[in-house]
Amino acid sequence: MRRIVLMVAGVLLALAVASPMALAQAGQGEKASGETAELAATWWQWALSKPFEGNPLIGGDPDYGEEQCDGQPVTGTPGDVWFLAGTLDGSEVERTCTAPAGTQLFFPAGNIVFLITEPGETEQMARDYVNGYMDDVLADPSFKMRVSVDGKKIKRNQIIRSDSPLFTATVPEGGLLDAGSYDGVADGLWVTLPPLPEGEHEIHFQISAPNAGFSQDNTYHLTVE
Repeated sequence: MRRIVLMVAGVLLALAVASPMALAQAGQGEKASGETAELAATWWQWALSKPFEGNPLIGGDPDYGEEQCDGQPVTGTPGDVWFLAGTLDGSEVERTCTAPAGTQLFFPAGNIVFLITEPGETEQMARDYVNGYMDDVLADPSFKMRVSVDGKKIKRNQIIRSDSPLFTATVPEGGLLDAGSYDGVADGLWVTLPPLPEGEHEIHFQISAPNAGFSQDNTYHLTVE
């Protein structure tokens, strides 16, 4: 089995345009960082647990299903959290989705995961790879990101760069990868938002990271109820 590295450039709600250094330093605090790291692991467990048909990381199909809007975490996620996701291929996406009221929204503005599949690959090797990749993305002077929620920019202090602890994700038959269990490590820029008011919200985000070879331009019409 070959080495597996997956990149997700962006997800629904994110941040204001900022310099790479500002992004890298956003979201200080040991408690916040620890919670973000745990949620980052659970986010990938959630994303990889979905079948390919209706997986939230798959874009490019205007006939998306409600399954792609389902952000219910896997068992064991602390607190009331609803996950959001962008796409693996960077295809433009417009979705109309519903999220439950009273839940925090958690998603990566951009992240990468390394799944350990080859003999001799270690957690440290995986961590070095994803850390190095994100370092390169943030150091690229042409890196740009702009996201709005109801036309308003997200504050920088709601963004935390964090790598996850080592986690194990289970992929079902018909999933993104061959069925089985995978150990992995992720690094990215993660956003946790407090619950949005009930009602209609429009979330738009664009991201461009030429040195990483990805870009996205997505619009979500989100109903909180």
